[in-house]
Amino acid sequence: MGLAGPLRRRAIRKLERYRTDWILDSGTGPGTSSRLLLEDGFEKIAGLDPSMTLLRHAKVALGPNFSPVTGVAESLPFRSNAFSGVLTCFSFRDVRDKALSMGEFARVGNREARLEIVDVGKPDGTFQRRLVTLYVALIMPIIARFFISGRTTGNPFQMIVPTFHRLAKNRSMTQLAEEEFGSARLHEFLLGGLVIIDAERTTVVERAN
Repeated sequence: MGLAGPLRRRAIRKLERYRTDWILDSGTGPGTSSRLLLEDGFEKIAGLDPSMTLLRHAKVALGPNFSPVTGVAESLPFRSNAFSGVLTCFSFRDVRDKALSMGEFARVGNREARLEIVDVGKPDGTFQRRLVTLYVALIMPIIARFFISGRTTGNPFQMIVPTFHRLAKNRSMTQLAEEEFGSARLHEFLLGGLVIIDAERTTVVERAN
């Protein structure tokens, strides 16, 4: 529905006070969010992804201020307190152990760390959830097939369906972030089918380096 770019930029604006600090882009893929960070003046970005192919593509495209790192969110290969901001856009839904990865985001965040999650959401309300499920499972793949026709084989948007079904509801995801960071806020769009979760460290947690 044309909201992916605007929601990424909205989340990035929340991190702007950390432009000179290290930012983690978790699930960076081809580097879409990292490119937006660089365009907004961020100076030090670590892009995490399990795919070396995507990381190589991102490094070539993004240059010296982008540091590619192979890994997964459940076991971040970084020291504690390394980042002032953590951004994950349209990739957290694919994380297998979301509680473990949320703990890892908090571990690598420093005492003023902020987390921004942008992703597909699963509404808490039954009616809204049914509508969003219908859109994700049936309508979105049809629309996607029309727009990508001739550019790729198959329909990669079908992969969203099983990950959507495994998602926890929006408020549960927000509570998970709040438990690790101390404060979290949920912003819902399209009846809760898209979300931004802002989390900010409000209590000092001593974590070993």
